[in-house]
Amino acid sequence: MITISNFEKYVLPQILVRGEDYYESGAVLEIEEESTGEWIATVCGTENYEVTVSMEGNEIVAWECDCPYDGNICKHVIATLLAIRDSRGKAGRFLSAKEANTQLGLLGKSMPQIVKDKEIEQILLFAESDKLSDFILKYAASHSDFKSALVEAFLPKRPAKKVDYRNEIESCFNSSYRKYSKKGRYYEPELDWNEISDKVDGYLAKATLLFQREALEEAATIALQVLRSIGGNYIDEDFLYNDGDIDFGIICEDAGDLLLKVVQHSGASQALKENVLNEIIQISKLATYREYEIFDMDELVQQIMLSVQSKEEALLSVDKLIKERTERWDLYKLVLRKIEILKELDKTTEVEATISEFLYLPEIRRQEVAKLLDEKCYEKAICMLNEGIVIAERGGNLGTLREWQEQLLFIYEEVHDVAKVIEMCQLLFIHTNGSLDYYHKLKSLISSTDWKEYLSTLMQETTFYDYWGSGNNKADIYIEEKEYDKLFSFLSAVKYRRLDALVQYASHLNATHSSQILSLFTDDLRVYAEKNLGRSHYEYIARVLRGMRKLNGGKDVVKQLVEEFRVLYKRRPAMMQELGEF
Repeated sequence: MITISNFEKYVLPQILVRGEDYYESGAVLEIEEESTGEWIATVCGTENYEVTVSMEGNEIVAWECDCPYDGNICKHVIATLLAIRDSRGKAGRFLSAKEANTQLGLLGKSMPQIVKDKEIEQILLFAESDKLSDFILKYAASHSDFKSALVEAFLPKRPAKKVDYRNEIESCFNSSYRKYSKKGRYYEPELDWNEISDKVDGYLAKATLLFQREALEEAATIALQVLRSIGGNYIDEDFLYNDGDIDFGIICEDAGDLLLKVVQHSGASQALKENVLNEIIQISKLATYREYEIFDMDELVQQIMLSVQSKEEALLSVDKLIKERTERWDLYKLVLRKIEILKELDKTTEVEATISEFLYLPEIRRQEVAKLLDEKCYEKAICMLNEGIVIAERGGNLGTLREWQEQLLFIYEEVHDVAKVIEMCQLLFIHTNGSLDYYHKLKSLISSTDWKEYLSTLMQETTFYDYWGSGNNKADIYIEEKEYDKLFSFLSAVKYRRLDALVQYASHLNATHSSQILSLFTDDLRVYAEKNLGRSHYEYIARVLRGMRKLNGGKDVVKQLVEEFRVLYKRRPAMMQELGEF
């Protein structure tokens, strides 16, 4: 049972740490118990997110956050749970972390002078680091003067010398796995990503504390370098082999959130804001962020841009980025941002011109088609979709082509244009390699007297995949049409994995072609047994034999084939074991 006392046990460590950072930085802006056990909070992240938590006594029964994170529980929910549990003030209401710190006056206490003590020095020589850390955490929680001294010692507002965070963070990516190697069949990663993740998390935690102490330049430097180092060192192949606990997308999101807080802070100078913007634009050009979807860097650039620049300046910057990325797959994101800015500036004519200019992008056309469909402007939507089909055919974009055809089908069904519905279903049947959905629609629309001839012609025009897994469209159609001779001919002609095809469809031919099917089984199984060694292959042979026994006359054929195998392969003990049941 997840309770307000033990929820940490059910949360990934990195999510818990980030939720704690959010709570401690005052990200829980508002929180209220609307009714008994029903909590609602506003948590500041990339934007303000609404979090709801339902409780029965101490048990947490449900939670929800409207942020884009698709995991089980996000950092915003963690921050809210910490607020519910830990931040009850004397006034009988829940306080944000900032309010609580202000009331406690943690940062205003004077520091006592630290005096060396020989006994303490000796204890430090043998004290275990985890126990020492635990003691410091507990002691600092109840002694505000000690906490203030600790913070000032390790995180001063004005350090004696400037810290080179750029080189420090970049050096985190130098690990013992840097030498690339492959040992036998096994891939060894170039970098120790678990170690790197821990170190980078530490720097982001430090940056968050620096931000709280209004050391904005240092906080921004760390966040920028985290994004720069990840972009410069990310190796996608390594992440095909890790255990799934490392998510650099979350780390990038945290760094991005911090940068947004910096540029939106009232104490940030214009020079700092512009420097953050210029740096993040350069970082966004790194191949990692262009080629892999670990983090939406363009979205961050545009949010910072709007926070730093006027709308007119932001529009000029977006235009510049559009010109630089004309050939990029994600160009549409910039175009959508430009349209959004133009709308905010009430430049209707330029909005229409931009949409028209970039209507060749599927994402822009999709948005415009959706508007026309909502307004039931079907004629305009048909024209726009037909133009899109021409562009998709020219570019060989079959997925987009199918999407526009499906939209046309929807419209024709809405206006009850049967001839056009048949036309679109026919095209989609061909383009989807004989999808049963369109087969069924066509069968319901074509007269029964014309159907056989129509279907025969249509199937000749269609390329069917010889795939044997969940099903084969061509075989399934023959079964529905009760065309068993054609089904047998089709199965007989299969060249790749015919045994799989026979196992899947033999039962449909049992009444009409059992002897011919058993003959195909026998020929293929002999070849398979001769060419394949190993327990898994012998188990497969046994499965096929079980299927054969269910056919008319199958028991005798199986008995004869098993006796043959026992003679031919008597030196294969694993096969003999699998054949034991026969």
